[in-house]
Amino acid sequence: MERLSSNVWTVLLWLAVTGGVLSLGSAQAHAGPPQPKPAPVAALSLRTALDTVALGSAATYTQLGLQAGPAVQQFYSQRDFTPAWTHADSAGWNHNARQALALLRCAPEYGLDPATYSWSILSALPDSLHYLAAKTATLAGYELRLTDALLRFATHLRYGRLHPLTLTPIVLTQPQTQEAVDGLRQALASPELTTAFLSCQPTSRAYCQLQQAWSATLRQHPDSLHPTTGNAADFRRVALNLERLRWDLQRPDSGDYALVNIAAYQLQLIRNGQVVQSHRIVVGKPDTPTPTLDSRITVFVTAPEWRVPYSIAVNEMLPELQNDPGFLADNNYFLLDYRGRRVNPWRVNWQRITPQTFPYTIRQTAGRHNALGNIVFYFTNQHGIYVHDTPARALFREPKRARSHGCIRIEKPLELAAFLLKREGQQAALPDIRRSIATHDRCRYDLAGGLPIRIRYYTCEAQNNHIRYYADVYCQDEAVAAAFFKP
Repeated sequence: MERLSSNVWTVLLWLAVTGGVLSLGSAQAHAGPPQPKPAPVAALSLRTALDTVALGSAATYTQLGLQAGPAVQQFYSQRDFTPAWTHADSAGWNHNARQALALLRCAPEYGLDPATYSWSILSALPDSLHYLAAKTATLAGYELRLTDALLRFATHLRYGRLHPLTLTPIVLTQPQTQEAVDGLRQALASPELTTAFLSCQPTSRAYCQLQQAWSATLRQHPDSLHPTTGNAADFRRVALNLERLRWDLQRPDSGDYALVNIAAYQLQLIRNGQVVQSHRIVVGKPDTPTPTLDSRITVFVTAPEWRVPYSIAVNEMLPELQNDPGFLADNNYFLLDYRGRRVNPWRVNWQRITPQTFPYTIRQTAGRHNALGNIVFYFTNQHGIYVHDTPARALFREPKRARSHGCIRIEKPLELAAFLLKREGQQAALPDIRRSIATHDRCRYDLAGGLPIRIRYYTCEAQNNHIRYYADVYCQDEAVAAAFFKP
């Protein structure tokens, strides 16, 4: 049976023994009038164990085996070092501790590993200990370690285990420490500790659906409760995506917004947590991936011209022009110089033009042939991407649709336009939109409020209580998994 590390046990045993001896000597020397009742042995042991004066904070917490030492210190300081999980007069866990241990054991239901929180060690606390000193030391050690585990578990449930940008383990800030301590204190005061404790989780629609569907899956197959048994591949995939969803904690799930899931090739319109519209999409190729971001659709344009991005112009079109200057006219493009004046491509010595010296802008005229299709939706971002129609409608029938240069091509774009106009009270403009498309006359529609758009990369999600898994088309799971499951 696993135990606390020997150095932790030794320190706490020494504290308990010396504390007991000093108390005994003092009582013998001052027999006579009644003295004030001393502090309970367990509270004294916790106070002494967490005293950082002799060794310093870092060394004290390391010797005690605490990974969230400052948070543990704050938790017990606020309760005057009274034990929260152990009985003061007998060995063993109390009722709240047994609930807490059951919760840690079920960490896989939340995409987390019980081993991260020393569950097997904590659950091995003996039911009875024969010597007072050993009992006090052991109880104090287990008490501190359980609090440490619960504070870290709460933080991971709320914010994730990794920093989303660096993929390094999250370090508790003072606000997060206070939040974890307050949450644990409130859970202890609640008649139902487990429910109160779990209230720290994100409340977004996507997170709740995935977590609940995964929890139901594990409860149907108890043998796969541990991440290293059963279907470990499914656990890893769900764990990574629950982590990603925790990174989105600060994003409100109320109101209207567009959610793009790159891996699912899907754009959904969400209203107060419910999907009201769904579109198939085409996303960037692995070598020109669609980025994840947050922005707001503020304008859309019908019958647009396409200004060819410089990278496409020099990498894909320049070789075509060097072979045949008629390539532009054949595909409804025209050439502009730096002043915006049209240039005859037949009068350019294309063999002397290189990607480094390319001085032109290429545009494509509006119409059914245009790469942007009949309508384009703009939102501010540093990547120069947008959502747009496409003349290549057959792509939407393909199961794998990572085919663009990074922009998002959308099926049934007029339905998205209608949704946007209705939100703005401009639905009367719909006939004008169809007319401008038919006549290839460019029209611009500004949105007063705009629509938030979130572009994400989730390789699994829950729909109707079933988990759907998607191909990791950009191989992004690999980097997150390497950090998340690092021993």
